[in-house]
Amino acid sequence: MRRDAVGVTRRSRTRGRDVAGLALGLGVLAGSALLARRTRSETEIGIFLSANDLPDSAFPPIWTVMQYGTFGAVPVAATVALAARKPQLAASIAVGGTAAWVTAKAVKRVVDRGRPANIIDGVHLRGTEEGDQGFPSGHAAVSTAITAVTWPDVSTSWRLPLAALTGLVPFGRMYVGAHLPLDLVGGSALGLAIGSAINIVRGDGGSR
Repeated sequence: MRRDAVGVTRRSRTRGRDVAGLALGLGVLAGSALLARRTRSETEIGIFLSANDLPDSAFPPIWTVMQYGTFGAVPVAATVALAARKPQLAASIAVGGTAAWVTAKAVKRVVDRGRPANIIDGVHLRGTEEGDQGFPSGHAAVSTAITAVTWPDVSTSWRLPLAALTGLVPFGRMYVGAHLPLDLVGGSALGLAIGSAINIVRGDGGSR
């Protein structure tokens, strides 16, 4: 197959993946938001407590990994992309991470779901949180958005660590008592939708 044909095929597959990611993200965000407005389930509480009841000694490593979902991770990741001479990726990270954080704040006001400590008893709180609204998780949204926009530009060896970080951030948010599972599902879905939308706009399929 000629090189230009391979390029067209790759871009087509990448675009299809991102369109699917956008649709999936928006669908899961809407569905989890509807569920979050209803009465909490015993299943959700059980999942939350399984992480939140872990010993305090696990806090240092979990807190460290959790920083990947903070707003501060956005300029750090963008700077790394600039250092790697990928200005378009750096811009995508900056826009995607910021959009995820701001949009999560806006959706919180619409869904109006409290933090775990306001909903159930016996929550182990580790650290302080800004605001009393839980859905969706801004940390989950930011980490997923950064991973989504970075995914086309990194090699396979880097994708596994990125995926692991993106999964560990929501786990950490339950551990510190900040979010219930649906908050994290909604946040991750929001980040996926935003990251996929930015990839569609970029339209180049990334360049490793």
